[in-house]
Amino acid sequence: MTARALLVAAGFLQLLLFASSAVDPSKCIAIWTFRLPCSGPVGDLVNQLKTWSSKKCRDGPEKCNYEIIKESSQSLEVKHTSPQTGKVMDINFEFAPPAAKSFCKIKAISTSTSKNATSPNDYCILHNPIEASGLTEAEGYQEICNKQKCPSKSSSHCDKKDNALMFTHVL
Repeated sequence: MTARALLVAAGFLQLLLFASSAVDPSKCIAIWTFRLPCSGPVGDLVNQLKTWSSKKCRDGPEKCNYEIIKESSQSLEVKHTSPQTGKVMDINFEFAPPAAKSFCKIKAISTSTSKNATSPNDYCILHNPIEASGLTEAEGYQEICNKQKCPSKSSSHCDKKDNALMFTHVL
């Protein structure tokens, strides 16, 4: 698969995100793609989630209390509990090579299971482990996320100095 084919596939995925129905404020969906076999990015993500399983947030607010509930070759079920608000997020990470074994797609869906309307930022709950594991610097990294599929995306800060860098637009 060529880089052009990967860009077309990523563009198609972005169109699917934009074309979907109404905003659901209790959910956040993000997709990341890499020009690497999935074993690398998935292993890095799992290691980061295990590092942040502690109840003490040593790396910053919300960067702890991740609990891997179920792990398989195609997905991870994770629970995150905010140490600040007690809000509980169920997160499903699904991963698969899009069309070739030398590429990887990770799709994350978080769902709030708490009635607590105050946030932590749902987008950051997904993005922080990706960034902390070094995957934002991985070969072929691209993020596909928008405010329609992740309402907190437009107001997220995620400890970034320049949030504009987190937006990836594929034409």
